[in-house]
Amino acid sequence: MVGKKNGFIFLFKTDVGNSILECHCIIHQQALCAKSGLTSLDNVITLVTKIVNLLSSQALNKRKLDALLDEVNSVCNGLIMYNNVRWLSRGNVFQRFVDFLEEIRLFLQNESKIEQYPQLMDIMWLLKLMFFTDICQHFNELNIKLQDPNKTVIVMMDLIRAFEAKLYVFRNDIITKNYKYFPNLKKNIKDLDAQEKRNEEKVIDDFISIMYSLIKEFSARFSQYKELSEKFKFIMYPGVISFDKLNLSQFDWLEIEELEMQLIDFQSSSIWIQKFIETRKKLELIEAERLTSNISKNTSNEILETWNSIPDAFDCLKKLAYAILTIFSSTYAC
Repeated sequence: MVGKKNGFIFLFKTDVGNSILECHCIIHQQALCAKSGLTSLDNVITLVTKIVNLLSSQALNKRKLDALLDEVNSVCNGLIMYNNVRWLSRGNVFQRFVDFLEEIRLFLQNESKIEQYPQLMDIMWLLKLMFFTDICQHFNELNIKLQDPNKTVIVMMDLIRAFEAKLYVFRNDIITKNYKYFPNLKKNIKDLDAQEKRNEEKVIDDFISIMYSLIKEFSARFSQYKELSEKFKFIMYPGVISFDKLNLSQFDWLEIEELEMQLIDFQSSSIWIQKFIETRKKLELIEAERLTSNISKNTSNEILETWNSIPDAFDCLKKLAYAILTIFSSTYAC
């Protein structure tokens, strides 16, 4: 996509003959944020991945484990084999691993392999496992929302902004030791004895440091989209956006002076301003339906239809709107 000579972006710019807005895939960026921000827990990831793949990839082990799960009336249906292609698949893998932890210990003990994995009996290591599992579940929830079809770059960035704010809440939850948003961690900390409690502070400090790292990663990786925020607002609120805030340096192919004049004329017309008020009301209904009934509709079509209906007397405004609306926010569907 981004190769200097053969990447799609370079070839596309060469073909159209002018500069374009270059944006990284939002879903890929948030996955990289999670991966980079959690590198200090790589030892946890490596061990769990090794155990899960040992138990899931070998047919005999899998049959024995399934038989054991049936014997102890486990509520789950087996481990999920870890897939390295999708990094955030770890969230579901780790939650299942935590759910099965006692059964996995028993299985490894029966197979005389428990000594190979002393970490499974190390309470401090287990706290790291629980923390990682909880935070990955939060990332998975965001990932699922981003993968929901029919989302414009504007809606996806709203989700990113919301999650970035939640990271601060998660950090404060760890600092105050309430663990409202870390159920696996909370359960295990509650079971610590007096001796183990004395070692808790060091681990919690590590978790706080990780949360700061995640916040920093999000801020850095999505800084480009934050710089585009005023341009995104233009799509929905052309009647109130300030020309000075648009920063059209990347749109040198537009007639900037003419665009400024058209924006003044547009914002002086109650007819066209009202048209976007009505569009926003429609989008509110679509979003409310999605949240209540989980039915997803293409909001970009509504926005595009509104801009298509604007007269060509505002052609510079329309070109700017189309350029922003056609931002390819995710390669997930490729």
